[in-house]
Amino acid sequence: MAIRNEFLGIIYGMLLLLGMHAIAIVAIFILGFVLFYKTPDYVILVFWLYAAFGFSLIQLLYVIPVVLRLKKQQRWGMMKGVIIGAVITALVNGGCFLIYGRATF
Repeated sequence: MAIRNEFLGIIYGMLLLLGMHAIAIVAIFILGFVLFYKTPDYVILVFWLYAAFGFSLIQLLYVIPVVLRLKKQQRWGMMKGVIIGAVITALVNGGCFLIYGRATF
């Protein structure tokens, strides 16, 4: 029974991280619009490009405090789910960076 509860906690942790990613992506787009709304050329696109390539580092700003809080609350399953989701995000982002970064830069 405990294994099932931990598996459910891992799924909830991954869903929590997915929600935080959605909030972070919306915040990045809004920040790009606010900062570079009246600038000429394609500065806003460059900002979004660097933000997309650096998303693995940006996610550390909200993943580490959440993991520490879940550890303090002793929610081990959710903590593992958030960590697993963060590692998957970093690996996918790194792979995309290697594929597209080599072609564009």
